[in-house]
Amino acid sequence: MLKNYIRTLFRNLKRNALFSAINIAGLAISMSVGVLVIILFSELQSFDDFHANKDKIYRVHSTQNVRGSDVHYSTSSIYIGNQIESQVPGVEKVLIMRQLRAQPVLQNAERAIPVQGFYASESFFDVFSFKLKKGNPQTSLTEPNSIVLTESASEKLFGDEDPLGKVLTVQGYKDVESVMVTGVVEDPPINSHIRFEALYSLKTIEQQIASLRNNFHDRPWDVSYNYVYVVLQEGVDKKDIEATLTKIMADYNSTTTGPTSHSLQSLKSLVTDNIYSNSSGATISNIKVRVIVGLTIIVLLSACFNYTNLSLARALRRSKEVSIRKAIGANRLQIFTQFLLEAVLFSMIALVIGFGFFALIRPEFLSLPGSTSQGYQIFTLNIHYSYLFYFLFFAIVVGCCAGLLPALFLSKLKTNTVLKGATEIRLFTGVNLRRFLITFQFAMSVGLIMCALLVYKQYKFALNYDLGFKTENIVNIRIRGDYINVLEKEYERLSGIQGTSKSHIPMGVRYGMIGFSISEDKMDSVFHLFNEIDEKYLDMHQYQFLAGRGFSKSLKENETSRYVVVNESFLKELKLGSPESAIGKNIWRNGARYEILGVVKDFIHSDLTAVPHNSFAFFQPSSADSYQFLGVKIASNDLLSTMEKLEATYQELDAAYPFDGVFYEDQIARIYEQHLATYKIVTFLAFLAITISTLGLLGMAVFTKESRLKEVSIRKVLGASTGNIMLLLSRGFLLLIAIAGLCAIPVTLYIVDSMILNELAHRVNIGLLEILSGFSIVLLIGTLTVFWQTHEAAVQNPINTLRTE
Repeated sequence: MLKNYIRTLFRNLKRNALFSAINIAGLAISMSVGVLVIILFSELQSFDDFHANKDKIYRVHSTQNVRGSDVHYSTSSIYIGNQIESQVPGVEKVLIMRQLRAQPVLQNAERAIPVQGFYASESFFDVFSFKLKKGNPQTSLTEPNSIVLTESASEKLFGDEDPLGKVLTVQGYKDVESVMVTGVVEDPPINSHIRFEALYSLKTIEQQIASLRNNFHDRPWDVSYNYVYVVLQEGVDKKDIEATLTKIMADYNSTTTGPTSHSLQSLKSLVTDNIYSNSSGATISNIKVRVIVGLTIIVLLSACFNYTNLSLARALRRSKEVSIRKAIGANRLQIFTQFLLEAVLFSMIALVIGFGFFALIRPEFLSLPGSTSQGYQIFTLNIHYSYLFYFLFFAIVVGCCAGLLPALFLSKLKTNTVLKGATEIRLFTGVNLRRFLITFQFAMSVGLIMCALLVYKQYKFALNYDLGFKTENIVNIRIRGDYINVLEKEYERLSGIQGTSKSHIPMGVRYGMIGFSISEDKMDSVFHLFNEIDEKYLDMHQYQFLAGRGFSKSLKENETSRYVVVNESFLKELKLGSPESAIGKNIWRNGARYEILGVVKDFIHSDLTAVPHNSFAFFQPSSADSYQFLGVKIASNDLLSTMEKLEATYQELDAAYPFDGVFYEDQIARIYEQHLATYKIVTFLAFLAITISTLGLLGMAVFTKESRLKEVSIRKVLGASTGNIMLLLSRGFLLLIAIAGLCAIPVTLYIVDSMILNELAHRVNIGLLEILSGFSIVLLIGTLTVFWQTHEAAVQNPINTLRTE
């Protein structure tokens, strides 16, 4: 029987080549995207699978309340890590990791390379299952100034030589001068949420911490740089641990205006973490994954609707086949099975062709802006034999979805009424099923085109938004050593350089550091972001002063400044009055008094997302080590030549690190690359959806033309004009496109506003052009497609059609 079904399938493929090609093309195009999503999901699910304790490992997250708004961090305080280790029952192991303040250079007698990594406590290899190739996992991170290198970092530094016991000099990092290699670990795989080249023992930095007056072991609120992981005992509920953490923090929270709470997030969900900031490795927004999956389902539905639509349209021709089969004894189940199996076989053929389309779109997807996270590749999108079951299941599901309605309809046809055809099926009262499917297809196409245009307009809006300071022709150069003052003087000697300035971070690109200040009378306090800058920074970037002035003199090494420049929101939070009256008033920060020197207008200090940290302050640091970026303003028209000079001068002072200089405007553009990536993905899927919809419309127009040729011929004989006939045949389709637009526009506006651009506090205004854009494009394509076929029918000689009547 199966053999007969397959033979019938290929006979129909040949007999109805156009309709078969449309069905297979639509399914293949959509299934190529489905293959991509299957692989994407499989790779996401494989993250951190290699850890033995994967089901029991949790990361401790923090939530701080700032002026009534919750700010979520993937980091926690060392304080809470120590409290968990000493007080919380049900926890097997606790691991504390700390971000490096900068990327140090490791040097031996022959080589020097930059190496990124973390400080980690001695329990690192008890919590995670990274395989230590050399050294003892129990002792490799127990002593101060110990370091564990990855295999690739070890090979770069030592080649084939055994690195254990070798001492490396640390450049550009005053906290640590030298370290001893105590282990070599396998490189973290691509499906690890933690990526590193080196692990320094946490006790290395604890030596410096112990000498500080403000020991951050005793700071429950200091959650910016530390990661705390716990391994729970078997059967322990994370909610019980969270309840205990709430009790631990109760005393602190009762005395502060910015309470801090903690929660546990499972290891398997870290890579799709889209709530918490400061993530330690590769992440992809959960919303972005949902959008991709949702749009893929839309494209797949469009292709399934094509198959359903064309199959129902051709039901009249196949009804005789059904009638004959029933006359010779076939029952309803056999007829249903035949047509459903045909749809599944169609889907299998489309899947094979879809793999070819996938090979074409794979490199484009991997090269999309934002396809990496934190500088790490997230996906490989390689087809693995273990995915074969998912692909087959996917093809069967698509085939069943596409063929279910045609199979149900054809199997229930009665022999004596079979010649009535399939055109009178009703989905709801008065609504033709095929028309509903066409309308739904074009509604999805209208929505996708609208979505793409709205996302692109928001991207352009973000790039051109007035940040409140100037960035034109400024190059931000990352500095990783103690030579920033020397480099600045060298740059000032170059022709084409208008000015220079130093800062800890470039504004509008990265979050500032978190600070806490109180008013002079100790009655008001504020959590705020701050940056450390030199005396030239505010003037070079043209910040708008409302009162006072900026820093006026260059500090000598270890000289302390007791002045601060704040923004408008800072004054409001501390209730310091107007900008003019605030000049000369004092605030307290870290036990020291600072005088307000100037007040600048509020500006965008991170990006256009809804960040509750509106208060901002600028301080002048006492040490050049605080500066990580040197800004250089170029006045030359020959930007390429000037950049080459900047790089050559930099390499003379720092040969270990590559020159990392980027135009300020390019840095800002990188922040919004995710919107550019979303635009490209949505545009691509919109193109697929409109292509599939147009193929379906073409098939329906061809069928309508063929089935109504005699009617058209009679109308022409009775005097109907070509225009009248074209209008007669096309008006139904054009009405469906109009209805599709009316349905799609409000739904798309809601989805874009609540899901795709929901994280933005500053959004572009949506005009009539954006609202009607998708509808206009779809209407134009649909009109051309329908008019092409209706014109062919209208200009045919009626004699050729009616001669047999």
